[in-house]
Amino acid sequence: MKTSKLIVQHDYDFELYAIISSVKTYKLAWELNQVLNIVLSKKQDVLFEFLKEKSKLYFINYKFETEYSCFRFIKNKACEFYNTSKPYLIPELKEYDYLLLLANSSVFDEKKILEQLKKISNIEYINLVEINTLKSKENLIF
Repeated sequence: MKTSKLIVQHDYDFELYAIISSVKTYKLAWELNQVLNIVLSKKQDVLFEFLKEKSKLYFINYKFETEYSCFRFIKNKACEFYNTSKPYLIPELKEYDYLLLLANSSVFDEKKILEQLKKISNIEYINLVEINTLKSKENLIF
């Protein structure tokens, strides 16, 4: 019997900002709201289940969505994890505490957003990440 494989190619049409900050998630979300003039609100934690390893990861998740754009603010390290030694959403960015995803970024100027984010005193470092260079970029599709 002949078998067929389904090959899926995802579209990574968003900007990814990696943030280093030692403040609590809700405080940084509030500061992002003030600077970017958005309303990030707490959503249900993102759950990743790996069947082979029988492990679970829960990530804190904030979201703001309009008709034209979507901001998602996620903690990179899992708030709860079971049976895993790598509790990161993007393991190759484990030195970063938070990730800010901006979908439909054609509406926004990435340089202007980066300048605004650098104004936040509780952000120690911020970097615009090239998504296609990440090995675990599939973890950002949910």
